[in-house]
Amino acid sequence: KQAGATPPALEWVDSSNDERAPPGQGPGMSSPPTISRLRLLSDQPVEGCELTPDIFLANGVPAHTCRLEYKWYRSITKMACSWCGKTPVIMQRLTDDSYFCSVACFTNAWQGHPNQHRTGLTSSGVRTETAKQAEGWVGRDFTETTEQKWVEVSDVSTYIPSLDDVGHMLKLAVTPLSADGSQKGIAKTLKTNYVIAPPPPPPPRRMLLVRNNVVVSLGKPGTNRTNANRLGFTLLTYNVLSEIYATADAYPYCAAWALPWNYRRRNIMRELINYRADIMCLQEVQADHFENFLEPELAKYNYAGVHKCKTREFMGQYGKMDGCAILYRRDKFQVVPGGQHDVEFNTIARQRHSNDRNVLNRLLKDNVAQVLLLEMIAPHPATRRQLLVANTHINASPEFADVKLWQTQHLVLEIERMLTQHSGSTSTIPVVAAGDFNSLPGSDPHTLLANGLVQPENGDPSGVLATLPLRHSLPLRSAMATVGAHANASAESHELQRMEPPYTNYTTSFVGTLDYIFYTVDRLSVGGLLQMVDDRQVQEHTALPSPLFSSDHTPLLSEFHFKR
Repeated sequence: KQAGATPPALEWVDSSNDERAPPGQGPGMSSPPTISRLRLLSDQPVEGCELTPDIFLANGVPAHTCRLEYKWYRSITKMACSWCGKTPVIMQRLTDDSYFCSVACFTNAWQGHPNQHRTGLTSSGVRTETAKQAEGWVGRDFTETTEQKWVEVSDVSTYIPSLDDVGHMLKLAVTPLSADGSQKGIAKTLKTNYVIAPPPPPPPRRMLLVRNNVVVSLGKPGTNRTNANRLGFTLLTYNVLSEIYATADAYPYCAAWALPWNYRRRNIMRELINYRADIMCLQEVQADHFENFLEPELAKYNYAGVHKCKTREFMGQYGKMDGCAILYRRDKFQVVPGGQHDVEFNTIARQRHSNDRNVLNRLLKDNVAQVLLLEMIAPHPATRRQLLVANTHINASPEFADVKLWQTQHLVLEIERMLTQHSGSTSTIPVVAAGDFNSLPGSDPHTLLANGLVQPENGDPSGVLATLPLRHSLPLRSAMATVGAHANASAESHELQRMEPPYTNYTTSFVGTLDYIFYTVDRLSVGGLLQMVDDRQVQEHTALPSPLFSSDHTPLLSEFHFKR
């Protein structure tokens, strides 16, 4: 049996244990509210991951309008391995209160287990010294089962478990107070599972040095640029997996404690900071996560950014809707006046297909894109270096292949319109178009981007493509396919779609490449690429996401140099 199953992750304390207000409330004093429910979204505390309770008051009274007293406690008893004393534990022996950190420790302790059956001991019996000797526990320090004791560790609403908490249970007591704070109401308490330490991060991925479209060597660990003397930039694309989609139903193989945002956001932030890309194109970024976490945290590292939510409006609570975000280093880039453009595919569909209800309904999928015109700032050369960056998340439904192609075509049209508006042509300003295109290599959207034109594989049965050119004039190439970064290949292959990485999305139900970084090859060259993630690290925890990698996608990063 897994030790994580006991004790209960959220244990509601019987009302007989609740702390009640002292009698004798004065006349005219407002009585404290009643807490009807107290919970933690994460039922497994992890060192370094904040715990913020959800509090529901009777009669729908908002918790933030009332005075509440918070008390966090740590258990005195530490749940450590009964054989070696280490934490965290992963196994429990059902016949007593023994826990083990590994199969080896469980096996070492097993030699005394048959004796336990012969002596008739159970977990409810008192373990005498004679019984311990019969079970082979001579010389081992065994703590008798007693009532749990606690020490207070915090008096604020949010608590971040520390290294000292690992192996201990936590308890939270929330007491409602009257408006003037003079009277206490009935406290509600809960207990957590024992605190565990997060696994160590995986080894950092290294940069592949590219020269003349061929991978020539491997960069040093921690190096983000392959040639700092060349005028250029690095760009990353990453679908970070929105909280609203990271559910146990969608990813049953992922450890339950590794799915909540309060854990995953730390891994994601660590990745973003380690890569230190000059430009980041992120997808599945919730509005509240961008405003309350990503934007302020990355601002500490000199990033500024813009966010665009999907156009769906029925998700309820504000902020619980994902979208796209572009972040850029403020010491290297600035946005050109009038250079920010949000693409709402729903709006384009209504403008172009309002007279055909069937086509319109098929196209209304709420997806969005961002187009941002950036300009390099001093101390770079006096000649203006501008760059147009597009970031998108194309519709994911496999049965809507025509909609994927329709959205991809309109993204290119919006890019071309922006280029013409700001420079008078489509060939003056270099372009990078990145994101989660939800399209496999060789699919219609991929072919349109890479080849400049496409003949739809399945025709146009729904009539959504009839008015589209299904072509463009931008000399786009996929950065990863340019050099076949996942293998020792060169750009001489005429089947570039076969040179894409084997996957950028890895789950138990799907493994394939959906994310790309396309660039205009006449204005930019690839100077380096982030090596692909090690398959063994992915498969160690079955698939993605996992305790090591907190999204079901892997980030891609490319270094570009300006050609002229």
